[in-house]
Amino acid sequence: MRQLLLMTFSMFNNHPKIDIRPTAKDRRLINFGWILVALNLLLVFSFYFELPETIAIHFNLKGEADGYGSKNIIWILPILNIVLYYGMTVIATKVKPWNFNYPTKVNEKNAPKLYAGAISMLVYINVGIAFLFLLVSSHVILVAKNITTINLGWLILPTVILLTVGPILTSIKMFKSPKS
Repeated sequence: MRQLLLMTFSMFNNHPKIDIRPTAKDRRLINFGWILVALNLLLVFSFYFELPETIAIHFNLKGEADGYGSKNIIWILPILNIVLYYGMTVIATKVKPWNFNYPTKVNEKNAPKLYAGAISMLVYINVGIAFLFLLVSSHVILVAKNITTINLGWLILPTVILLTVGPILTSIKMFKSPKS
């Protein structure tokens, strides 16, 4: 299965086979992301038994609850966080960067910079998503416990915007890299 997947990726490109690994900074960020994932799991576990049977599970753009469900649904957040974080970490650290798609022609000269940028972008996105899951879990718990003095809902939209803008800026930077 792995061979088939790698063959499929490499069929669509002929990028130089230069092995670039995550930097020390990337590895520190990956570890920090795992801390965020663990905090999310610990947070949900810590407050789960104190939550009412019905909790807010959906919020509008103003951060107001507009959908409700069983408190068991809160477990989806840390579980999905673990699965996604693990998967993205594997992609960032194990999949060879020449198998990725790039917004510009990749050659021997620009490949190291493009590959390092792609790995770093994946790591940043992954940590940002872990932070977003932690924010959402925290917000759901605060609302469920009727704690209105702290509203984390306003942080969710800027986090999503940063998660969108970061890859766009990285792609633009890649696009401007020398093509020959």
